[in-house]
This record gives sequence, structure tokens and C-alpha cells, in this order.
Amino acid sequence: MPIFDWTRTDLFHPVGDGSTALFYEKACIQQDYKEMANYILENLHGLTFPGWEPERMAKLDELFEAYAPVTKEKLWDNLKYFLEAIMPTCEETGIKMAIHMDDPPWDIFGLPRLLVDKASIERFLKMVDHPNNCLCLCSGSLGANPENDVADIVRSCCDRIAFAHIRNVKNFPNGDFSEASHRDCDGDTGIVEIMKAYHDCGFTGYIRPDHGRHLWGEQCRPGYGLYDRALGIMYLLGCWDMLDRTEGKV
Repeated sequence: MPIFDWTRTDLFHPVGDGSTALFYEKACIQQDYKEMANYILENLHGLTFPGWEPERMAKLDELFEAYAPVTKEKLWDNLKYFLEAIMPTCEETGIKMAIHMDDPPWDIFGLPRLLVDKASIERFLKMVDHPNNCLCLCSGSLGANPENDVADIVRSCCDRIAFAHIRNVKNFPNGDFSEASHRDCDGDTGIVEIMKAYHDCGFTGYIRPDHGRHLWGEQCRPGYGLYDRALGIMYLLGCWDMLDRTEGKV
């Protein structure tokens, strides 16, 4: 993701069950990227996020100036150049490169975003068609766009997914979205269908419950509460056990 990592407008948004979660309000994303960056930096409880380091944010004007001539196609070209250059070393050392989806999955502040839907993911995999060029498939990033069928994407490229980030989001008609618990009924991402897709594909890679609500007064890095992620992994394991039993496995 150019310049910024994932982007949210409210780090502690009430979600109706007594907890708070990361929230994206579409109307708040205008042209003042500094205002958003300052808000995030001032609400991290002294912690940092990858891609949001204070020293990086201090150079926002320089970074935006550097990216000004970079079109979406130029960014695709740069990505292809980088991947082709490192694949021989990755193959030699057994390293799998796993690219994360753009979050949210659309251009923001005029910055191009590439991995936003099934078509772009397929383009990425075909562009450098190498088994060590893989995905870190994030259901929450893709799920912010309700047109994305995440389970279908999992089925179509499961053999190239090295790391599964499983996260649930609640979508609103105006384009806003909120992160939610991992329970299927609490969001619109389709967690049970996603787990079934991984299970049907015989996925043996890494899975993590990505992000989580802030529960029971926990002071934590926004989005990374330990309590809700612990609940999340048990929910995902429960789904997996259910699928095993449904197929007669023990």
C-alpha cells in the first residue's frame, strides 16, 4: 500500500455490544491526509503501526510528491520488476513472498491501490507466475467492498495463499464499514463460507484471526486486542472442527 498502511477514520468506534472497533467513515476521507495521519498518531497509546511510524509520517509531503507521477500502471510495472528480481533468491532459499491486499480496496487520497478484487489478484498471480509469489489473503480488506466474494477468491487461488488473515467487517449502504467480531452473523464478510472454502481446498498454511474489537477495557494497540483475537481463533477453530465432523473426520 503506497505511503499508508490500512486506513481508518475512527480507532475506537462503538459497535453496539459495549466494545469498540476500527471504523471507516467514507465522508471523512477528503484531501487532508495530514489530518487523518495526525489523528491516528495521537491515538496509539504510545505504540506504533507498521506503515504509520512517526518518522515516516513526518515526511508525508515528500512521499506524496514522490508518488505524484506514479500511475496505477506504473505501480504494476514496479511491482513486477521487484518480484521478478527476487524470485530466484526466494526459490533458492525457500521463501514465499505473500502480498497483503489493499485496505480499504480502492484508491485513497489519489494514491493508486492494486490488489482490490478477484481480477486484480488474478492479474498479480499471472504477472509473475511463480510458486514463491503468493498472497497474504485478507478477508477484511477485500470484504470492505461488498461486491467481493471472498470465499470464491479463496477457492480460485488457494494454492497460492501462504498466509490467511481472517477478519470480519460490517458494511453500510453509504460506503462506511466497521470491523466486527469473527462471528459470521456480526458482519457481512461470510466467515463460515470462507472457512469452508479453505477447508474444502485442504489449506495447510498459516491462518490468524486478523484484528479484533477492544473488549473489557483492555488498553491495547487499536485493532489488535488480545481478548477478541483469542475469542476469534477459537471461533475459527470451532468452524474447522465442525467442517471436519461434517465430512466424517475425527
